[in-house]
Amino acid sequence: MNKDINMKVNVLPVLTYNFLHVNDSTLNAGDITIDSLSTPVESVISDEIEVKRDATFEEAGEIFRANKEKILKTTGVPGTPNGDMSYRDEKQAIRTGMGIDIDELMISTGVKAVVYTVPENVKADRPIVIRYDLANGQGSLSSQVIHARKDSEVTVIMEYSSEKDATGFHGVSTRLLAEEGARITLVKVQLLGNGFIHFDDIGGACFEKGQIDLVSLELGAKKSWTGCYTNLVEKESVFNSNMGYLCRDDHSLDINYVSDHRGKKTEALMQFKGVLMDNASKTFRGTIDFKNGSSGSVGDEQEDALLLSEDVVNKTMPVILCQEEDVDGRHGATIGQLGEDILFYMQTRGIDEEEAKRIIVKARLESVARMIPDPEIMQKVLYYIQGIV
Repeated sequence: MNKDINMKVNVLPVLTYNFLHVNDSTLNAGDITIDSLSTPVESVISDEIEVKRDATFEEAGEIFRANKEKILKTTGVPGTPNGDMSYRDEKQAIRTGMGIDIDELMISTGVKAVVYTVPENVKADRPIVIRYDLANGQGSLSSQVIHARKDSEVTVIMEYSSEKDATGFHGVSTRLLAEEGARITLVKVQLLGNGFIHFDDIGGACFEKGQIDLVSLELGAKKSWTGCYTNLVEKESVFNSNMGYLCRDDHSLDINYVSDHRGKKTEALMQFKGVLMDNASKTFRGTIDFKNGSSGSVGDEQEDALLLSEDVVNKTMPVILCQEEDVDGRHGATIGQLGEDILFYMQTRGIDEEEAKRIIVKARLESVARMIPDPEIMQKVLYYIQGIV
């Protein structure tokens, strides 16, 4: 199948000034070859986990539609902020970071989804490991739903890789539902070749005391888009996210993360550590949205971006939206070059500037890579980082 793609993605929940050029992004690619419309068979999976293959994208979303009123619960307080864009994604079974255009692409191409269901009270003894090994020129679209029933736990690890100089197209949609007391740990590692176009779209919901932990590394691909929208639906639900990224050469990365707080005493912690080199560009959008009724909730988003060239382009847009008084919202961004004091210290130890930069870059990326719970994949990522820095 060959397809032209022109999608508006990573739309901010509330628009800001147009001149900043961060309200959204365009994923535009012509004559894309798509060879595969399904998820590779897991290399590791626990026996307790129920697997349904070859569901249509819409069928796989039924679990979210059945709970949509619960997920999007509201106190009934009228009014929306100026520039509100939530209407755009109303037809999604569950809202995702990249938005409705990704759903429409999955449906129009006939993507087959895999639904993983973890039974109630089951703590999976092994992670679900899904590996994508893409050949030069290959195109792939796939979708997964991870449904953790009450008081269950599961870890899902997804690795995307190809040869270093390979070209191709790769797109993934992953949707998550953590019921009462359930915990989902999702790990995504992107090591695609220098000519790949890649997107990774995530949407999730947590019921009472449910938790989603996300670890992601964006290290390859020429052009990459990623987004995550997490609904903290009921009290004491939690979302933790740790992302590491490296943009080099003329590569680009576009990010949109949203934590939507609706229940009382919900908690979100989103941390992003990245490096930009050469002529690379990156746009980051991070939104903490305290809806009315989310009293006692806490949200914290922090980005630490290291710029190692005067020619890189970095755009960062941290946002806090608030309809509730009793909340604690924090955001911040540390963006800049290596400090003169750090360079001076390392040079006094016999380390020249270029080697100092390599040490700092590796340390930053490896701090996220070491969160990967699979030793083999973690070592592969550490080796990959050694080779590209």
